[in-house]
Amino acid sequence: MKAFIKAYWKTLLFFTVVGWIGGWVSGLYLLESYPPEMQQEMLAQGMTDMNMALTMAIQSATYGLVLGTAGIWLGRKVGLWKDERHITKKPLLAALVISLIGGLGIILPDLLFFSKYEPALLDMYAVKPTIPYLLATVTYGAVIEEIMFRLFMMSLVAFVLHLLFERKRKEVSTAVLVVANVISALLFAAGHLPVNEMMYGLTPMIVFRCFLLNGVFALAFGWLYRKYGLRYAMIAHGGCHVVSKLIWLLFL
Repeated sequence: MKAFIKAYWKTLLFFTVVGWIGGWVSGLYLLESYPPEMQQEMLAQGMTDMNMALTMAIQSATYGLVLGTAGIWLGRKVGLWKDERHITKKPLLAALVISLIGGLGIILPDLLFFSKYEPALLDMYAVKPTIPYLLATVTYGAVIEEIMFRLFMMSLVAFVLHLLFERKRKEVSTAVLVVANVISALLFAAGHLPVNEMMYGLTPMIVFRCFLLNGVFALAFGWLYRKYGLRYAMIAHGGCHVVSKLIWLLFL
C-alpha cells in the first residue's frame, strides 16, 4: 500500500483537488437549474447556493480520491491503466479530433433533428452558459465523470468479466475490454437521465437522445482510455464541452 501511495499520490491529489473545484462550481449553478418549485423547497430546507456548493465539493472530492484509488488499482489489474508520464502526439491528436466531432455532435443533432420533436431543447440554448457552468464541464465533467465511468466503472466491469469468464487467461482479452466499454457507456448515458427528466421530461425521444449522444461519446472516451490512457479520455471529454460551449456562446 505504501508503494501504491508513493507512486500515485500526485495523481490522487490532482483527482481530489479538481473534484473539489468541480463540485464547488457545480453546486453554484445547480440550484438555479432546478424548476422554481424545487428551488423553493430546497431553500426552505436551508440548501442555499453556498451549502449546495460545499456539499457537492465534498462529494466530488471523495469521488476523486476513493474511486480514483480503486480505479487505478483495478485498471492496473486489467491492463487499462497506463503509467505514461508525458503527453504524446498521436493520442493527443486522436483526443482533439474526438473533441471537435463530439462538440459538433452535441449541438447539431439538437438543432437539426431533436428540436423538431422536443422544442424545449431550443429553450435551453436561449440562455447562455454561466462561468460556473463552463468551469464545471471541464472539471467535474471531464475529470470526475471520467474517473467514475472509465477509470473505475469500466475497469471494474472488465475485472469482474475476466474473473467470471477468463480465469484461465493471464491477460484480459480485448473482447472483455470492449464489452466493459459498452456497459460503462450505457451506465454513463443512464446517469444523465435524471437531469434530462428534470429539464425536459422523459419522453421516448428524450431518452433516445440521451442514450444516443451520451452513449456514443462515452464509447469514444472508453476507446481512448483503453488504447492510450485516462488522460486522453479526459482531454477528449473536456474538449467536447469546450467546442460545444464555444458554438453555443458565439453562434446560438
